[in-house]
Amino acid sequence: MARECKAGIWLFRINPKNEKELQRAPAGSTSYSQVWSAPNGERILDINAKGDEVLIQTDRHNYVRSKSGGVFLK
Repeated sequence: MARECKAGIWLFRINPKNEKELQRAPAGSTSYSQVWSAPNGERILDINAKGDEVLIQTDRHNYVRSKSGGVFLK
């Protein structure tokens, strides 16, 4: 399972202190900011990059974070 991945010019990771949050940082930076929280108490288990999109697997659903920033059920 991946805890971090690179999609486009961004690095994405599961927040190490809160597995319900997805964070991102510009490539080459160590300063992450929160970009999404999993709904309904779901925990993020895995993330993978597919081009500029991030595939997010939680303990209940699978989501896709598009290049534009929207997160949708897969």
